[in-house]
Amino acid sequence: MTYPRLSQGRSPLSPPGSPHHVRMLPWLLVLFTLGLGAPGDFSRNEAQVTRILEKFWDLFGDISQLNGKGRLDVSAMVSRKEWGADAVGCSAPLPVPVDVLVTHHVPGLECHNRTTCAQRLRALRAHHVHDNSWCDVAYNFLVGDDGTVYEGVGWGVQGTHTRGYSNISLGLTFFGAKEGHSPSPAALSAMEGLITYAIRKGHLSPLYVQPLLVKAENCLAPVPASPGKACPDVTPRPAWGARGTYCPRMSLPAKYVVIIHTAGATCNESADCRARVRDIQAYHMDKLDFCDIGYHFLVGQDGGVYEGVGWHRQGSHTYGYNDIGLGVAFMGDFSEKPPNAVALEAAQTLIQCAVDKGFLTPNYLLVGHSDVSNILSPGKALYNIISTWPHFKQ
Repeated sequence: MTYPRLSQGRSPLSPPGSPHHVRMLPWLLVLFTLGLGAPGDFSRNEAQVTRILEKFWDLFGDISQLNGKGRLDVSAMVSRKEWGADAVGCSAPLPVPVDVLVTHHVPGLECHNRTTCAQRLRALRAHHVHDNSWCDVAYNFLVGDDGTVYEGVGWGVQGTHTRGYSNISLGLTFFGAKEGHSPSPAALSAMEGLITYAIRKGHLSPLYVQPLLVKAENCLAPVPASPGKACPDVTPRPAWGARGTYCPRMSLPAKYVVIIHTAGATCNESADCRARVRDIQAYHMDKLDFCDIGYHFLVGQDGGVYEGVGWHRQGSHTYGYNDIGLGVAFMGDFSEKPPNAVALEAAQTLIQCAVDKGFLTPNYLLVGHSDVSNILSPGKALYNIISTWPHFKQ
């Protein structure tokens, strides 16, 4: 699947001709409800998205004029105490202003007044704390279909809403809409007001980016027991046109995972990623005289994992670690902006797969490329994320 790229200052889903710092709302939810593509499967390119949204702008563009011009009445925000929550159970600080905004949608919690919405929130928090073993309700703030903003973990505290992003983003969610319906005009206006308020008070950067990572959460659906995540689909060497390899065999199980970025161009579609892997292999073999492409696996912004030298051959990524460490490279430069959520999830799933299959010792250490080599890889934005992952050691 493909995702529109991150946009700085103006979301690809912003209605045309509107102020970027006010209008970056999760319009993807509207398209999802109207049957134009599920959030996790949205594969249209940015130009297509913009054309579609222009058609719906007449319907949604004047919402803020009908509902207080997008300004949040802070006195009307419902505090945790008011909706029946205890003190915040999370303690990890969220540095402000954050540069990333992530919006969600929680179905299955229909409510249209404050009393019912408060009951739904208490149930949601109980699910997150008791069933998911999270520190609190996952989101920083929640917007009910009654048009009210409800305090989650609040400002300055990390939520648990999006793996790989919770420590660098503000997590907001809609809830309460009738199944199969978009959020109400009052809810959309309240969300708009909340975002504007976050910018005005310094909690959210005016030049924030909004990755298209929306995944619906159904807290009422039973979660089947599972022994663990399946291994990701890996594009094998023949599928991307690899040349032959003559690298020595790897000593397994590996003891380290080294996270790297290639620092070159990124890729958002499978065909582009395959071509990018071929180019990297050619550079490594023809210019650097490596035995093959330097990495064990590569991860694209399409969420795909591409086999480099694979599990059984040594890489050429990090002196002193090539025979004991798996080199996992994100394709692109992530000094300023992190990889998207599907890429991050693909890498984490690959690492867990390595443990499950015996290619990586269960007590492995995860390091950034710059931790074990004098190099800028994997980039500051990516490094900030992997430093929160299990087994990380600086």
